[in-house]
Amino acid sequence: MRTEAARSQLIPVPRYAASVAMRNARVFSKLWKGSLAPQFIDPLFYLVAMGYGLGTYVASINGVPYRDFIAPGLIASATMWSASFECTYNVYIRMREYHLYDAVLSTPVEAQDVVAGDLAWSSVRAAIYGTVFLTVVTAFGLIDSWWALAIPLAVLVGGLAFSTMAYTFTALIPRIDLYSYYFTLGITPMFLFSGIFFPFDELPGVVEVIAWLTPLYHLVEVTRGLATGPGPIVLLHIGVLLAISAALFVIPVRAVRRRLVA
Repeated sequence: MRTEAARSQLIPVPRYAASVAMRNARVFSKLWKGSLAPQFIDPLFYLVAMGYGLGTYVASINGVPYRDFIAPGLIASATMWSASFECTYNVYIRMREYHLYDAVLSTPVEAQDVVAGDLAWSSVRAAIYGTVFLTVVTAFGLIDSWWALAIPLAVLVGGLAFSTMAYTFTALIPRIDLYSYYFTLGITPMFLFSGIFFPFDELPGVVEVIAWLTPLYHLVEVTRGLATGPGPIVLLHIGVLLAISAALFVIPVRAVRRRLVA
């Protein structure tokens, strides 16, 4: 009985979670012009600087033109940045500054519904950013495979993994200034060492092992595989992203319940 009760406190009600997600979507619909540009322009700068700058000196990697090599990875990074900002600062402000969730939890909505709704919306938002950047790199002529049409679904899965990771950090920290550690020691190293700009297998052994454990490496492998023609290994990387999301979900649910309900 105790096990069943604990399980029921972790399983969200789809209708309630969808209501939370729709609330966030409505807010975004009023602010999207100011929100979309910064996180979209950043990977575009990297594409131009690295692809059309450094790319003039690096002809190809593993037989792939350098611009074509980095473009799918930047789609993955756009997804990561979007999900990370949504489930760090935005969630923190709703939770700790506006106390929005105190009001939400006075309704039949439970902590697991709030977390699931926020994660669902963050994943969709990340997929929007990734898909917009996919459109841009396609316009640059850097996508060669019709399998790239599946990239929006892939970045949705990747966005869920990044959202869950960021939400876990948000639910546990006591102060907003600690995000400097999250982005400096977590997101930035992932961006640099997950195989976006150079082959993953060229990393030192220890760094390669650490990078393999990060969600960005797996999403880069998925987007790059779909952009050039995938193999069965893509399914393994998708499975890892889903496993990360499932493994971490319980932590923010319990932390949010402890913080807001206790």
